[in-house]
Amino acid sequence: MSFDKRVLYEIAHQYYELERTQQEIAKSLGISRSQVSRALQQAREAGIVLLKVIDPDEDYSDLARALRERFGLKDAVVIGGVDSPRLLAQNLGRAAASYLAHCVKERSVIGVSWGATLREVAAALGAAIPSALNVTVVPLLGGLGQVAADLQINELAARVATALGGVNFYLHAPSFVDTPEAKAAIMADSNIKRVVELWERVDVALVGVGTFRPPSTLLERGGFPDAELRELRGIGAVGDMCMRFFDIHGTPLETSLNDRIVGVTLEELSRMGCVIAVAGGANKTEAILGALRSRVVDVIITDDAAARGVMSLAE
Repeated sequence: MSFDKRVLYEIAHQYYELERTQQEIAKSLGISRSQVSRALQQAREAGIVLLKVIDPDEDYSDLARALRERFGLKDAVVIGGVDSPRLLAQNLGRAAASYLAHCVKERSVIGVSWGATLREVAAALGAAIPSALNVTVVPLLGGLGQVAADLQINELAARVATALGGVNFYLHAPSFVDTPEAKAAIMADSNIKRVVELWERVDVALVGVGTFRPPSTLLERGGFPDAELRELRGIGAVGDMCMRFFDIHGTPLETSLNDRIVGVTLEELSRMGCVIAVAGGANKTEAILGALRSRVVDVIITDDAAARGVMSLAE
């Protein structure tokens, strides 16, 4: 079956740029998953999608060192960028998995956030970890919106635990609720308390950095009411970590949402052993800069486009 070029473009756009799964695309267009797969192949053959092969030996050590020195980081990893958000997420996921293979110790407690890039970290971990590490994996916030199953926080925690050879805890709660009273009731639950207590023992926290510039999983699938988004933009929000928003100076923002979020605060995150942020793309430059200025992040894993943008903006 051959598709019209406009259909090929639409399928490729949804898959590579909007980061939707093949199953989601198939459902939205009323076709089968196998047809979506064939359409993606046809899009490459027609020149609608251009893939870039990254030379693993290309050296970005000077850029990584500049980030470390400018922001007082423990470490920085910079990889070559690509135009496709999905391919970039996959490349960042592999880089982060390789980094974790060298820094996660046996019986560590690992905290995880959610997002498209962290999904790729979880997917790449199995090949990067040679033996079971008997870790404990804990979600750092509740679930969010009507996202695909493999983007849900509990699913990501389970996949990371399986890859690292350990156990995971579940946080059966949404990431934000309607009222502070609803949050208080959730936090009083004994099962939730067990997870929250583990936050104080996290050795490695793996987080993404959300952005207000598309493409953005937070904006497209977060389920935020428009009023909340307007409030955040109005007070200068450029990004978030674990649904905690900050401005370009790294200052945590006080919003009506804060008392309704079921998740770690930036202060709690900063007290964890090693906070590794995985994020890239030119659209995330401001968000990454804010995250690094917050002094919460210990290690950044990013691409050269974002790294150069951050260094330029920081001047």
